[in-house]
Amino acid sequence: MLNALTTNDWQRATPCPGWDVLGLVNHLIGDDLSVIAWQRDGHHGTPAPAGGDEASFVEWLDELQIEWVHAARRISPRLAVELLEWLGGAVADTFQAQPVESMSARVSWASDEVVPVWLDQARKVTERWIHRQQLREAVGRSSDLAEDLAGRVLDSLRWAYPYRLDALGTSAGVVRIEVSEPFDRHWILTPEAGTFVFAGDDVEVGPASAVLSMSVDQAWRLLTNNYDPNAHGALHSEGDRRAIDVLLRTRAIIGTPKTQLDGN
Repeated sequence: MLNALTTNDWQRATPCPGWDVLGLVNHLIGDDLSVIAWQRDGHHGTPAPAGGDEASFVEWLDELQIEWVHAARRISPRLAVELLEWLGGAVADTFQAQPVESMSARVSWASDEVVPVWLDQARKVTERWIHRQQLREAVGRSSDLAEDLAGRVLDSLRWAYPYRLDALGTSAGVVRIEVSEPFDRHWILTPEAGTFVFAGDDVEVGPASAVLSMSVDQAWRLLTNNYDPNAHGALHSEGDRRAIDVLLRTRAIIGTPKTQLDGN
């Protein structure tokens, strides 16, 4: 896709405020460089400040990203594509060398504790996929919702739900999330010992106390702060309003929701 862009295309605004297409691509380059430096080479050149809360971490990360994209303005579109081609292979090699089941990774939107390495890998892949959709939107292309990738992305983003639903406590009931068009995903979360877990397909559960229904396009957008009800249609929800409020505010990215949303 990037090789087919014109000079004007590289200058088009993206859904990421302040970044044109080239700026967003350079952000991806920075992400890949960080993966290789941190996870392959053990070089932590930009460690997060210790002792801060989520808000201060988000502020620090935003400043770091802006600083990188600003400095990367020297990179030409052709060089940016060449760098991404090389970095993609190096990141894949790094991932393949990792013990994916090891409980040694951190994904702040999924847990306060360590998580399996595979979830951290999935987080990075979903970020690449999300930015690809934003780049497509910037140059006038529709979202690519082919199930082979979009399905895996949703199966990764869904891990934000149990983490946020835990705040409801022991009084909460079964929660059902229905995703459809152009393919289906059905997730049932049940309260268990003070936390929420995904119920297996062969597990009998009672009626849902809260239900959220949305399309694939709405689902990935909602979970990543890319959803606008005026542009992407209304969501359908019913049941326990406390649970629905948590579902509508859940994000599988670092940061907080842009706005409070209401289902109908």
